[in-house]
Amino acid sequence: MSFINNLKKVFHLGGGEAKKKRHCNNIKMDADPAEIWEIVGELGDGAFGKVYKAQHRETKQYAAAKMCILEAVADLSDHMVEIDILSEIKHPNIVELYEAYFIDLKLWMLIEYCDGGALDSIMVELEKPLNEPQIAYVCKHMTEGLDFLHKNKVIHRDLKAGNVLLTMDGGVKLVFSLLSDL
Repeated sequence: MSFINNLKKVFHLGGGEAKKKRHCNNIKMDADPAEIWEIVGELGDGAFGKVYKAQHRETKQYAAAKMCILEAVADLSDHMVEIDILSEIKHPNIVELYEAYFIDLKLWMLIEYCDGGALDSIMVELEKPLNEPQIAYVCKHMTEGLDFLHKNKVIHRDLKAGNVLLTMDGGVKLVFSLLSDL
């Protein structure tokens, strides 16, 4: 049993059927994401699974598909807080959750694809740190996203260059993930 599930039991959190049903409203349990999204590449590994580049079969929209393989259906509750929060959070500096699926003990979270990549990867590739104007630009947009989270009583808890994604049109987006990194 996972650490989070143990904490819930110790503090008598969750477990009610109504709560479980409410949480599942943000996850599609009756559809196969592979029929809707095509995996077109791998983006990286997180602590709880791999992240792939996916393309919607009809709209051709790209997404980052975070795939977590769970040991049991009960482990799905560990990810519900993240999915519920991401379903509600809408801000230009926070990566958006498009859809979430659960099938065959695999949780798929399809989130906004940021074509510029992660800030830490960019610095490694360039073999130099950001200059002061670049830092100011990134920090301005990060703090706008953080301010929005804090006003909505959400704490990020994992600010680092790997959780700051850029878009080719100059967007700066925070990856908000409670359980893993992208």
